[in-house]
Amino acid sequence: MPCTRRAGLADPTPFRPVPEAPLSPTPPPVTVRRRALAVAGTAVALLVVIGHLWSRDAAAQGPVAVTASMAAAFTALGTLVLAGVPGHPVGRLMTAAGLTAAVAALSLSWSGITPVAWVGQWLWWPPYGLVILALLVFPDGRLPGRRWRLVAYLIVVTTVVATVALAVAALSDPRRLLLSAEPAATAQARTLVQIALLAIGVEVLALLAVLVALAGRWRRATGETRQQLACLLAAAVLFLLGLVLDALNLSGAWVLMVIAIPGAMTLAVLRYRLYGLEQVINRTLVWLVMSLLLIVAFVSTVSLLRDLVLRGDTSNASLVTTGLIAVTFEPLRHRVQRGVNRLLYGERDEPYAVLARLGDLLERTVEPQAVLPLLTRTVAGSLQVPYVAVELTADHDPDRPQKVHAEHGRPTGSVERFDMVTHGERVGSLVVAHRTPGTRFTSVERRLLSDVALHASVAAATARLIRDLRASRERLVTAREEERRRLRRDLHDGLGPTFAGMSMQVRAARKLATDRQRLVGILDGLAEDLRTCTAEVRQLVDQLRPPALDRGLESALRAECQRFDGPGLSVRLRVEDELDRLPAAVEVAAYRIVGEALANVARHAQATTCDVVVRRGRALVVEVGDDGVGVRARRPGGVGLDSMRERAAELGGECDLVDRAPQGTLVRVRLPFQPVASAPVPVDGPG
Repeated sequence: MPCTRRAGLADPTPFRPVPEAPLSPTPPPVTVRRRALAVAGTAVALLVVIGHLWSRDAAAQGPVAVTASMAAAFTALGTLVLAGVPGHPVGRLMTAAGLTAAVAALSLSWSGITPVAWVGQWLWWPPYGLVILALLVFPDGRLPGRRWRLVAYLIVVTTVVATVALAVAALSDPRRLLLSAEPAATAQARTLVQIALLAIGVEVLALLAVLVALAGRWRRATGETRQQLACLLAAAVLFLLGLVLDALNLSGAWVLMVIAIPGAMTLAVLRYRLYGLEQVINRTLVWLVMSLLLIVAFVSTVSLLRDLVLRGDTSNASLVTTGLIAVTFEPLRHRVQRGVNRLLYGERDEPYAVLARLGDLLERTVEPQAVLPLLTRTVAGSLQVPYVAVELTADHDPDRPQKVHAEHGRPTGSVERFDMVTHGERVGSLVVAHRTPGTRFTSVERRLLSDVALHASVAAATARLIRDLRASRERLVTAREEERRRLRRDLHDGLGPTFAGMSMQVRAARKLATDRQRLVGILDGLAEDLRTCTAEVRQLVDQLRPPALDRGLESALRAECQRFDGPGLSVRLRVEDELDRLPAAVEVAAYRIVGEALANVARHAQATTCDVVVRRGRALVVEVGDDGVGVRARRPGGVGLDSMRERAAELGGECDLVDRAPQGTLVRVRLPFQPVASAPVPVDGPG
């Protein structure tokens, strides 16, 4: 039985060596089968239309429409599944249902021929049984469990019973529709029709059991399988509803049966990538749309020319129509192909439209931080990809791991990254997931995504600057509050109790004004407390600003160089310009950076000499160079470059680390500033 066979069985055909290719190229067998199927499908459709026009049987119009629609839908979908997974039970059942429905539609449309009309009386029901079996084994081609084998047997038996009963009953009057409002011709035929209806009713109950099986699979499934089963479960309910309403002779109820199952499976293929059939769907959809348009155009044009122009001359009308279709075929096919490509792949074939939309997006968006999320949604929607993200690099260090700044969707497989570069600097990457696992982007798509990444690089750079600015502001606020808390703690725990004690000592001294010896002791303790308070105040002041800078930046730098100068390391300072009228923040930054650089040289560089050069122009330039082992030979984390870069960046400056071959390292710092009015040098407080 087809439903009990497992998917993916090995082909029993033994291996045969491939013969050499003949001189004239021949299409592969798969292409030949597809072309043959396309020709056969088109021929059957034309025969159905011609037979229906020739017989003009009003009673058969409804059954012909239903059966022909089922034939087109299920044959196309079954062929798609078999093309993606050869031998799959679901594909076989759907193809068998479609082909059987095609023969039934052909027989019903040619009801003027008695043997052919008899076939149409009973062959219309087997497609329904095959569809129910396909639902039972969807999506992997296996039964939900061993207990469901009985349900599968029941579906097969009831389908055979109903078909045989209808076939025997139709012998009495092959041209009368057995399930129409008119009763059958003989009592025996009426009894057989009742048996067929009973079998069909049992099969409807089996369909309810199939719905239960689908619901159970849906509850146990996860991920995309759960989404596929949810689509099909809803479609099966619509299929059952249409079957019941059609049995009640409700006009148009058959539409639910025709579109429910193939529509849900097509949605599973297109949206949830079932069986990976996108490439096959592309060509099949084009063929289906073109076939439908050609049939409608041929019939309509022939009818109009025959009735209005050529006065009943059908042969000449057919010739004229054929010529018109031949002229318009290629432009029409091109438009259909573009529409199908847009359905499956988005606007990959219209790169200028995507770039124009991106330009409008960047122009209309006021908030810079909203650009990249809108960009990811636009790219995902335009190219029909499951996941798009923008990753931004760390400022000044493109080698650090990138962080996701904006994303849309979720990755279902592998991804590709496209660099976002502005002013020669890589600021991030546009990350795009492939449509299905195992697929890759075409060269056209890669070129389009590269252009999109370049166009969006300015927005990415802006977003990175805003991110870094916010992070820097947060660090400044945090550092300020931490410094305030430390000062409060030091003042509260240090100076506060000391001043309170001094106040008590002063009050005690007033009471002991007549006891000179004890008064002297209290005053000595008070003087010691004052010296302690003075030292604590000096310590707090020194932490706010290095005291060495009170004598000027040059003097402070010279003292710092002398502190590191020794037998193993010779430190030399060269100041090329006057260093007066510098902002306090620039002086502190230069002093701290030089101290950090000298500490790094002493700890890690293994150098013998170190030169510190200071120049003043539009910016203060400080260079600290050594003759040590260089950057590459130092152990990671020993350079301390982040602290120096942060101090320079706070003032809008730059800090670069240069590896000087063959040995040595140079730290170059540039600090822009605006000159300030000269201020008196503060004097030391009481000591």
